[in-house]
Amino acid sequence: MSPITNKSLYEIKRIIAQIADKAAKVIMQNINSPIEIKEDNTPVTEADKKSDKLINKELLKAFPNIPILSEERTPQNNAFGKNLHWIIDPLDGTKSFIEGDQDFCVCIALVLNTRPILGCIAHPPSKILWAGGREIGAYKKNNKDDFEKINCRDVPEEGPTIAISKHHIGPKLEKWLSSINFINKLKVGSAIKFTLIAEGKADIFPRTSPTYEWDSAAGEAIIQGSGGQVTQMNGENMIYGREDKKNPNFIAFGRPNWEKFLKGNNSG
Repeated sequence: MSPITNKSLYEIKRIIAQIADKAAKVIMQNINSPIEIKEDNTPVTEADKKSDKLINKELLKAFPNIPILSEERTPQNNAFGKNLHWIIDPLDGTKSFIEGDQDFCVCIALVLNTRPILGCIAHPPSKILWAGGREIGAYKKNNKDDFEKINCRDVPEEGPTIAISKHHIGPKLEKWLSSINFINKLKVGSAIKFTLIAEGKADIFPRTSPTYEWDSAAGEAIIQGSGGQVTQMNGENMIYGREDKKNPNFIAFGRPNWEKFLKGNNSG
């Protein structure tokens, strides 16, 4: 593939949005599909498998020279390092999908030099798409409408709104929440939490329980495009292409002024 340019990123964005949209339709056609339990004791449905098959087929057709890391098929010992590659989660939020909730999505990300440069998230129930990257900005597409630019917001003076996981709340997260003054807490499943920050509907998303690269890559790219960041808890960049695919704990945020709401911070 030719070197990645901003112009080519816009075209790739268009293509992966079409692929994510197709996958979203496949998922909605397979509501209440059969459930299996994988070796890691997590559920997988026929919808996961069919979405994965479609995305892999379409990406290889459009970009035959770019390898794919998928939650549902890539061996765990396959490290891509700094090489250009896709990271996909064909159905993020399988538990919500099984429970009949609306918090599930399709995630596709393009990664280069250990960093996500483009991402797309599709929400099958609403037919909404988000896509973007640091070099091209972040965008939202409602069903048949054109993409519109979105941006994260400055944290309101009264305090931040925090997005947290619906299914992964434990002592570490409770301790983190006790360290900050906030006005609202949204419990949301899947990578949809990243889009809330990119749109300026939430300000912070802390993650203190285990995740993998496919859980965060697309969301990080979109947040970067909106003007926000996703970092490890120590402030360092997230790293993709690891051999074990495991993420460190991280925090996603729109603007760095959220830190003034930390308890004991004299600037707040």
